[in-house]
Amino acid sequence: MLARLGRVLYWCGLAVASLCGIAAFTILVAIITNKISAWDAWAAVFFAIVGGIAWLAGRAAKSFLLEFDSSPI
Repeated sequence: MLARLGRVLYWCGLAVASLCGIAAFTILVAIITNKISAWDAWAAVFFAIVGGIAWLAGRAAKSFLLEFDSSPI
């Protein structure tokens, strides 16, 4: 049961990280094409950091909770 929760948390973290990566990339493209000012680069940094943290949290949850699973994967 805990192993399944670990997998769900992993996929949720991966989904959040992917969405944050898309948002950061979109903001960077807008900055490069001069659609928004370079001051808004902080938004891209924010999304990159949040995405990285979500990815790391998902990986940690998966690896930690899979240790409680007695059956092979």
